Amino acid sequence: MEIRSGSVRLKAGRALVSTLIPVCATVWLALPPAEAASLSTQVATATQPMGNAAGTATNAVAQCPSGTTLIGGGIEVGRAADTATPGNGLKVNGTMPSDSGGNPVTNGGTDPSFWTAVGGFGGQSEAGDQVTSFAMCSTGGPAHTVVETGSVSGVAAQGSPPLIATASCPSGTSLVGGGALGTPPSEPSFKPIASYPSNSAGVASANGDQNPTSWSAYGSAGAPNPATQVTTAFAVCSTDATVQTQVARADLAGPQAASTFTTSTVACASGTLLDGGVSVDVGGATPQQGVHLRGSYPSDATGSPLGNGALNPGSWGAVVQAGGQATPGTNVHTLALCVAGPQGVVPESHIAALLPLSAAVLLGATFVVVRRRGAVSAGN
Repeated sequence: MEIRSGSVRLKAGRALVSTLIPVCATVWLALPPAEAASLSTQVATATQPMGNAAGTATNAVAQCPSGTTLIGGGIEVGRAADTATPGNGLKVNGTMPSDSGGNPVTNGGTDPSFWTAVGGFGGQSEAGDQVTSFAMCSTGGPAHTVVETGSVSGVAAQGSPPLIATASCPSGTSLVGGGALGTPPSEPSFKPIASYPSNSAGVASANGDQNPTSWSAYGSAGAPNPATQVTTAFAVCSTDATVQTQVARADLAGPQAASTFTTSTVACASGTLLDGGVSVDVGGATPQQGVHLRGSYPSDATGSPLGNGALNPGSWGAVVQAGGQATPGTNVHTLALCVAGPQGVVPESHIAALLPLSAAVLLGATFVVVRRRGAVSAGN
């Protein structure tokens, strides 16, 4: 009897068919999940000029088009009309699901359609800056979502492990996105510097991790104050628990010199991005307090942010800037939450090894593996 699978031909006696079937099933099941083929995403953006005042925040609110589902989003703050490096006072204060007025969704909120980006100024401000919100909107995938939140008061001192806020998706749901918010904006040096997919303990997902359940965030400040500073993490959870996800992660050096910035990006192996995030540290500890985020957003392969209406982005970008002091040892971790791709298709050369050797010996079967460039045969 002969069985074919692509460029592979297996010859065996009839008695070995029952042995081959489970093996072939293992190979054939290594296909992209159904949602990878049907899910489509679209970016919706909104931009607002920043108010020129220290210790203030400006919201930009993006809305998903009718007929789509909000699954996540991002933010960028920067210059509106030139390419100059913004002053060190400009920072990300938040990126989260919200209502139309920019108010964050509360714990247990369902089916939000707005994403708010909160740009802030610390102790210094400048004219000519803007904040842009990026809403990630899907069709053919999750139809309904629920938002979970988790908060922590205060931040860790420089060189100490960060104080992490974590929000976890309820049982029976799947994590599809998330965000973070630092309040109040009147705290000049306080800001979130991490927003990322994680486990329930707040440990960031590694490259290739499957189906993370939580979203985490942490902040930093020059003068930690647990009485006033609050960091909140937001997890956007699909009520369709069959959604399968995989994390792509890039770990790179961040800005090392004063008033410089780095741009990083990471691409989804499947090509289908749901959401993404970024975290900054120095060997796992809280970095120098001047380090701040300037962006975390859907991007092209070079890390440039995508525009309104962009379809099916496949990468996530992040911009991190140092303050007025050198920041040696700063690391940037950029994470993309992607629709899971193929789950490790079995190489042709390994198919014969998957068959129970004892059955092959007892039944006297012959296996022939045919390649496009030559052939390899093995027999007993």
